[in-house]
Amino acid sequence: MASHDLTGRKALVTGGARGIGAGIAQALSASGASVMIGDVLAPLGRETAARLSQNGAKVGFVPLDVTSDSDWAGGVATTIQELGGFDILVNNAGIEITSLVVDTDAESLRRMFDVNVHGQWLMSRAVSPHLVRQGWGRIINVASIAAFLHQLSAQPGVPAEDFSLSSFSYQHSKWSVMGLTRHMAGQLGQYNV
Repeated sequence: MASHDLTGRKALVTGGARGIGAGIAQALSASGASVMIGDVLAPLGRETAARLSQNGAKVGFVPLDVTSDSDWAGGVATTIQELGGFDILVNNAGIEITSLVVDTDAESLRRMFDVNVHGQWLMSRAVSPHLVRQGWGRIINVASIAAFLHQLSAQPGVPAEDFSLSSFSYQHSKWSVMGLTRHMAGQLGQYNV
């Protein structure tokens, strides 16, 4: 039984083909929302949408690379067109580069920040005018407990290796997502977004 009634709401979940994103799409659809899954993994995204639709939910798929201007603009437009509106954006798409700082190449780091941070900003920027015009909406940015691991590793008696310091760059990107979210809340909260 769903704990929230989202009947009539329309949502887009980035990175919704598998894992956490698919779980979020499932929870939203079980709560009554119509859901658009956006992902670079097109065959898997279509499969996930079809599976969730078997329970009577309205679930679609749109090919979506959150770093591509045409894709994020198209993802928002397709969601509005196929679902009949747009109320909830779940910025879930993300990648992880796991290596020591000295072993991380610049291009890999740029790619991770493009997906994990800039992708969330681009998607939020694309949908914000629509949400502000309608006077309601939600933007949910998925970060990670990894953002806090640098604090835990500084505690006395806690071995650094227990906190996967080899994924420092990933932690940094998720910490940036938290800052982005606070910044957007300050700007968009006045519009009930």
